[in-house]
Amino acid sequence: MSKEKLKIAFIVSHFPVISQTFIYNQIADLIERGHEVKIYALDHNCEAIRHQNIKDYNLEALTTFKEIKRSTNWEAFSLLLRTTRSNIRYFNPKKFIQKFRFFSYQTKNFDLQFFNENFWILKDQNFDIIHAHFGESGMFVADLKRAGFFSKAKFVTTFHGYDLNPSKLHILKERYAKLFREVDLMTVNSSYSKSLLEQLFNKKEIQILPVGLNTKKFKKEAERSRNLFQILFVGRLIELKAPLLALQIIPLLIAKGINDFKLILAGDGELEEEINEYIIKNNLESFVECIGAVSQEKVVQLMNDADVFILPGVYDREGRAETQGLVIQEAQSMELPVLISDAGGMKYGVVDGKTGFVIKENDLNEFANKLEILQNDNILRREMGKEGRAYVKKNFDSRVLGDRLEKVYFQLLN
Repeated sequence: MSKEKLKIAFIVSHFPVISQTFIYNQIADLIERGHEVKIYALDHNCEAIRHQNIKDYNLEALTTFKEIKRSTNWEAFSLLLRTTRSNIRYFNPKKFIQKFRFFSYQTKNFDLQFFNENFWILKDQNFDIIHAHFGESGMFVADLKRAGFFSKAKFVTTFHGYDLNPSKLHILKERYAKLFREVDLMTVNSSYSKSLLEQLFNKKEIQILPVGLNTKKFKKEAERSRNLFQILFVGRLIELKAPLLALQIIPLLIAKGINDFKLILAGDGELEEEINEYIIKNNLESFVECIGAVSQEKVVQLMNDADVFILPGVYDREGRAETQGLVIQEAQSMELPVLISDAGGMKYGVVDGKTGFVIKENDLNEFANKLEILQNDNILRREMGKEGRAYVKKNFDSRVLGDRLEKVYFQLLN
């Protein structure tokens, strides 16, 4: 643990979100280090599956959800006075006076309604670090910083991928302009996502900081007795993750005379109906099992029972691709050889030929060839699995990445 304990505010768009385990891993590690963490969520996702680390670290109790207080202008003004007085050390009066409008005929940027809508997060501004995840959350913080609030806190924004849509970079450049003016540091999860962000703005420091996992949780248990060769896909059923391509590999395996295998598809999303139709149309029911969205604990179980992991991602119609794909590191941590495409940033988290195979995007024949090799070579699978776990422990474990994140925070403050 570090000697100095930090007060850190995490700003997220929704909480909890089943696909955002990387944020909860990061928060859990900071709590383990003794830092004081609070979560501020712009929306409450009531129906989400709760991962175990949300329960273990009681993260919902640390979360404040957006709640707009209904009040008159006089009540709002009174709240504003009390809030600024109690947070006077963390407040920039000069910025506030420049931006705030007290009367309707003024043309400043912010008014009492703005304060009213954000009172839920302005009650306590005593933070060393404000860390926003995703561009939209970063813009929300930028508005508060522009108005003079949280003036003592250093401001970090992490971009994850969908907030850097390649087909909308010209729009995002203008949209994120106020964020770029206020932010102290931006982080991304791969060289690919850094290249996208640099097209928007490259005057502020951008650091590559992958998202990580707890390798003690993602650890292989005793091997099961295998009747079928199990191929595992875990992810949202959306175009860029290419679950349909995973299905289209099956007839190629059958054509090679391989019949003793099963593909497990775990996830939900917009392609669910199309996937089910494809399975039925091509009589693949005996080769595929679709199990829907699952918890992190179930993912561990599925990976423990699998032989290989596959994610044949692509650039979708908007030019988007997977920027890291933490599930790829989770699979390697579970000693699974991984088969991925070279689209986007996935390839930066795999050692091609040692921990898995990086295959040209859309080359289904090569995916089938590599699956045939891995099915027939138990020794190769085990060697790749051992290499994969060692690689992830060294480069993607939450403690390793937590050391790097903590160092970033202290560098900003010093």
